[in-house]
Amino acid sequence: MEKAVLRPRKARIDETRKKKMRIRNTKLATVTVAAAVTASAIGLGGKEAKASAGTYEVEKGDTLYRISKDFDLTVQQLKEMNDLHSDKIFPGQKLEVPTEYHTTETFLQHAAIYTVVPGDTLWSIADRYGVPVSELKSLNHLQNDMVLIHQRLIIMEDIAVQSAKIIGAADNFTVEFQAGGRHFALKVPYGTAQEYQRLAGKTVIVTHKNGSVINIQK
Repeated sequence: MEKAVLRPRKARIDETRKKKMRIRNTKLATVTVAAAVTASAIGLGGKEAKASAGTYEVEKGDTLYRISKDFDLTVQQLKEMNDLHSDKIFPGQKLEVPTEYHTTETFLQHAAIYTVVPGDTLWSIADRYGVPVSELKSLNHLQNDMVLIHQRLIIMEDIAVQSAKIIGAADNFTVEFQAGGRHFALKVPYGTAQEYQRLAGKTVIVTHKNGSVINIQK
């Protein structure tokens, strides 16, 4: 019988923390990525911004210390972000927390905001980002399959964020980007490619999933 291999205490703690973060991130249905978005699903924010803010809803048993560690902050930083004058928090309270943007490389974040454009259906959005319709409805508390133009929808998991230069529209469904000397193409909703064409040559922060743009920050 093989002996169980015990990992270092730090490795076990790190794994436990990651599991807790995954559980918490699935609950962040109220998370908001600080990207201004337009009817054409193009978000125009500050070019130099390297972080966006989301909200975390306090759960029973939470402390400022525990939350600050989960988001790599000090307690003082968390208090200053939320204008707190004591360490007291209560279940249901919403706290502003950072969602890092690394603009020089691709990294994964847990949530982003997509804005519905003309021609979108719940099915086409789900298909574009590779998520089940049922998951999209549950995450956004939708009672039916209807979506409205300008409606904002939360898209979760395996979302890539990177800095890239817009080369231009390859066709009505595809936009070409360049990052680090590498060219790549991403799908966009039909009818929006020309919006990107007008931004050709500009460097933006592009948020995407499943080979499709969710939004960009100029």
